[in-house]
Amino acid sequence: MSDFDTEMKAILSEADASFDGDTIDETGYYKTVLGSFRGQGSGMRVMAWGGILIFGTILIVSIWQMFVADTLRMQIIWGVFAILTNSAQIALKIWFNMQLDRRALSREIRRLQLVVASRG
Repeated sequence: MSDFDTEMKAILSEADASFDGDTIDETGYYKTVLGSFRGQGSGMRVMAWGGILIFGTILIVSIWQMFVADTLRMQIIWGVFAILTNSAQIALKIWFNMQLDRRALSREIRRLQLVVASRG
């Protein structure tokens, strides 16, 4: 192991010892979500939540229409539409959570760069 590796291990051990637990608890998650609506790329995240709400509304209407439809053909059409809107909603939620993970990872990498720069 080089001197750099040994020093980095010591720095990270100090940081791990002062770590109080999971930083993403329920309150921290909502704080992180609300914080993601500011800064670079926030427009896409706001639009994603708009899409989630729109697809959720369409999903509820589709399910209702499926149960009140007169013919089997219309029940199938509304059922397929409900499945498609649910899939679109799930895809947007996954994308949004991947963006949250990306922001958290970038923040940790920047923190690590600052620690390395201050020791070097």
